[in-house]
Amino acid sequence: MTSIGHHGRRGALVAAAAHSTSRRTVTTGDAVVRQLVLAAAVVVAVVVLTPVAEVSAEPASGARASLAPTASLPPLVERLDELDATAHSARAALVASDGHVLEETTRTALASELERADAALLESRAVLVWPPGSQPSGALDEVAVAVSGQVHALGERVAAVTDAVAAWEAEQARIAAEQEAARAAAAAAARTRVAAGGGRAPVSGVAHVEGIWTSGGQAEIDACRGSVNVPGIAGYLGASFYAAEHWSCGGSAWGRIGAGAMVQFPGYGTYRVAEVVSGLVYGSEASVVPGGYAGYYQTCIGGSGSNMAVWLLERVG
Repeated sequence: MTSIGHHGRRGALVAAAAHSTSRRTVTTGDAVVRQLVLAAAVVVAVVVLTPVAEVSAEPASGARASLAPTASLPPLVERLDELDATAHSARAALVASDGHVLEETTRTALASELERADAALLESRAVLVWPPGSQPSGALDEVAVAVSGQVHALGERVAAVTDAVAAWEAEQARIAAEQEAARAAAAAAARTRVAAGGGRAPVSGVAHVEGIWTSGGQAEIDACRGSVNVPGIAGYLGASFYAAEHWSCGGSAWGRIGAGAMVQFPGYGTYRVAEVVSGLVYGSEASVVPGGYAGYYQTCIGGSGSNMAVWLLERVG
């Protein structure tokens, strides 16, 4: 459920995100590894319980032919080292991408793949406890192939997160460029009006100009650089943007803006305030805010978490 609120400087402002979970299907690689782990326990038990004389006895030639040579171990060890390194890089990518994606789907998928990789590492390393030369022929190679598949799957998830971060950065650059272009255009138009009017600029009717500096969540709001578009809530309400800002970071300017006032958001357009919904408590569900408006602006009146206010905006230009 989507909720609103950013009381003080470190409050929570969250957007709804439906996370679907499903049980992981056991793959062929998983089955091979788990069968070998079980068999390893049996082999170790046999070695421990068999008298020394029997252990040292020369095995039959047929039995020797069914065992894998110890030379098969290096490929598996190499694959495990590769998976371990890939998992380390994946964790770093997951941490670095926090708050730097437009939506969480790719990060959620990467986190799930990391869990599978950790399980594969644990189970595959257990195979290495087999006594030298006692592994069934070809079994270690099968495990190595399964581990390689896990390396590939994890690498794909990391690449998807990297692409998602790049998309987020491109969106921030686009918004910044639009805002700068709008500011430059407004300044040029003002200079033209002043020149044409003998030094006096006509009243535009806009009561306030609000800059949205980025899209994000609580961390960006706490940066106190201007209002922040919260895509999760905007999408829930069907709006182009849902701007949120601390009272002490600029929200106080909205205290004098009531219904009917004109406000401008560079890069988004000009809007008329249709209504102000106030008295909301920190953490209220977004469903308490009427949907269907072109845009929204939220702040906490006087910095109070028990008096959140949301301006409902209709686009006029």
